[in-house]
Amino acid sequence: MGTTQMEIMCLVVLVVEIDPTFVPKLDVGPSQPAPEIPRFRPLTKEDFQVLLGVERFRCPEILFHPNLVGIDQAGLDEMAGVSIRRLSTKDQDLEERLTSSILMTGGSCLYPGMSERLEAGIRMIRPCGSPIKVVRALDPILDAWRGASTYAAALQFPQQTFSRMDYYEKGEDWLRRYQFCYTL
Repeated sequence: MGTTQMEIMCLVVLVVEIDPTFVPKLDVGPSQPAPEIPRFRPLTKEDFQVLLGVERFRCPEILFHPNLVGIDQAGLDEMAGVSIRRLSTKDQDLEERLTSSILMTGGSCLYPGMSERLEAGIRMIRPCGSPIKVVRALDPILDAWRGASTYAAALQFPQQTFSRMDYYEKGEDWLRRYQFCYTL
């Protein structure tokens, strides 16, 4: 092999490392010209730009319309409305207390305008004139964890929960029949 063919082979190896779909044509004979050496352009700042379109606005909207990504499920506002409608007692005062103290927590509530968007969605579901107030937790990322850790540290925690061994021993049906008692 001549020097130029050795250089071409090195370039082919480099190109194959960059683009595994590259198929070299090495049928260079005396009547055929040598293959053209690929030219590389230097990287510019445009090569490192990330262009954002409507994705920035659609990501939070998925919480309200999961069908945008193919999930057949109710959104946050609809779930809140269904939860209020499913109260066992039709106490109007209780419904007003619940709708006037809706707490958002978790990292997703840090999106700009999230509380206003949730309030508008619930307002469309509830009867006209219902008091609706959505507030965000002071530390939405850690508040849920702090509340759960306080609950787990309480003395009555073992009596209010069941263990993994209970689940393995009694099965999934036992879990479904387990009577949960909620108090407001």
